[in-house]
Amino acid sequence: MFSIRFLYCFVVLCLNRFESKRIEDSSLDFNEIAYHAEPSQIFLGSPSIIRLSTGRLVASHDFFGSGYGSQPRNTSIYVSDDNGETWTFTSYIKHSYYATLTVYNNMIYALGIDNDVNANIIIHRSSDNGVTWIYNGNDEGVILFKGSYFTSPVPVVMANGILYRAIELDTGHGYEATIISCDLSKFHEITEDDPLMSANNWRMATPLAFNKEWIPKSLSNITAPAFSNGNVVILPKAGSSDPTQIRILNVLRFYCAPIGNLAIILELNPTTNTFSFVSIIPFPGGLLRFTIRYDPVTETYFALANPLTQHVFLDQRNVLSVTYTKDLVNLTDWKVLVERLLYDDTGFTANDSLRYTGFHFVDWQYDHGLSTSNKSTCIEWNCDGGEDIIFVTRTAYRGANSYHNSNRITYKVLKNYRQLLQKHEQTFH
Repeated sequence: MFSIRFLYCFVVLCLNRFESKRIEDSSLDFNEIAYHAEPSQIFLGSPSIIRLSTGRLVASHDFFGSGYGSQPRNTSIYVSDDNGETWTFTSYIKHSYYATLTVYNNMIYALGIDNDVNANIIIHRSSDNGVTWIYNGNDEGVILFKGSYFTSPVPVVMANGILYRAIELDTGHGYEATIISCDLSKFHEITEDDPLMSANNWRMATPLAFNKEWIPKSLSNITAPAFSNGNVVILPKAGSSDPTQIRILNVLRFYCAPIGNLAIILELNPTTNTFSFVSIIPFPGGLLRFTIRYDPVTETYFALANPLTQHVFLDQRNVLSVTYTKDLVNLTDWKVLVERLLYDDTGFTANDSLRYTGFHFVDWQYDHGLSTSNKSTCIEWNCDGGEDIIFVTRTAYRGANSYHNSNRITYKVLKNYRQLLQKHEQTFH
């Protein structure tokens, strides 16, 4: 049936082909990639971002909300060829949700799930800078694992030639943590028979359910503990000078109301492909989704997250911060580097700001900008990714009907984060 809703979505996609640009009445110095008006009850979610060796930036997002309920679960792709100043809708990926964009050997991969419920794990590939997503003659993607899975655009990380991504099994009674991986060390080049595009080359760690026995007595007042949205984090093995000796961690969002600001660490045994519980750590923003990446130049782990500062509202998302730790053994001692990377400048009261403004579900990358040619986004866990941080945000701002129902996807650059770290360390030491 040709419905008004279908016509509306068609018109929206056509309109999005026009360039998006800076929000003129904002003081936050970010650029708008996509916008969707609130009355449609269609909201924008799950952003991801990469840079290609051509200098092009590629960003993605999906849709949610009651107005999108009967629509196909596709991911929209936007590109910028002027370093993020303007963005243009260029394509969409079929059967793609909560996808992470990744660059490997000049190919773009979108690795996520194919629906928001009862979802298979699926991968798509673009060989033409995001214009199309065709592999072996079709654009359906390749299902890697059938089942019911949950995720968000979390990091894809490579270590010792193996590509890793965290994901969760949805049992219907809660999430179980796992990691999928593909050993690329035995493949010398990407050909038409792309090893990443074959389910036979992937394996999944034995999923691990949350165990209430992990919670110490000091945290016994947590009401409904659970985890999700894991980050693969690679740690150098303590006491070893061999860079191939590593630990593979899964650092997860911890639903720990009424406390907040905690995260859970699991460790993957690559031999048995099983997890063990490591610890619950203080982590600013651990109650919501966060993304952790390592910078080998400063030997520091950084995260972009929403620290809980007003405990009257545990779902607080109106402040986005940069945090870091130099603890390469236990990942503890997280500090706030930039307290207000994004914040509410609308003039709302404190309560209305909590209700209507959100900067959350952020994906980010280290970036060289255009200062160095042929530098695409790096997925090696310990590579020098660049001196800046580029990030995309699911943004509820100036017209959103709630902090959760994001009406924008926005892009911003944090310049010279290493200099900020150096100044911060000198100030507090």
